[in-house]
Amino acid sequence: MDVLLDTNFVISCIKKKIDFVSELGALGFKVTLPKEVLDELKDLKNDVSHSDRVAIGIALDMFDKLDIRRIKLGGGKVDDKLIEHGKKGAYIASLDAYIKRSVPNKVVINSASNNLMVERG
Repeated sequence: MDVLLDTNFVISCIKKKIDFVSELGALGFKVTLPKEVLDELKDLKNDVSHSDRVAIGIALDMFDKLDIRRIKLGGGKVDDKLIEHGKKGAYIASLDAYIKRSVPNKVVINSASNNLMVERG
């Protein structure tokens, strides 16, 4: 099963010290990083708080070192493209309320236990 990462999910996991790549792998997922999300992370790096900037730097270094599958979502808004893939069966790892409402299968952060939780629709 593929799981596509969203920008806010990556930043939040890094800040909460969640090893999302390992956890997702243990849950049977193939982690997929959309090129557009990688571009968003690079673009955001200079326009966010210090803690987010540090988290983005860690994520970018991690993505350079790990063998994570990368895809292009295609033209249009990143959130809309993630939703499109989610409706076709991919799992979406996101904290965005609009995305979570729009796709049946998602991975979110369980705040109570500070780990990942799979929600199937």
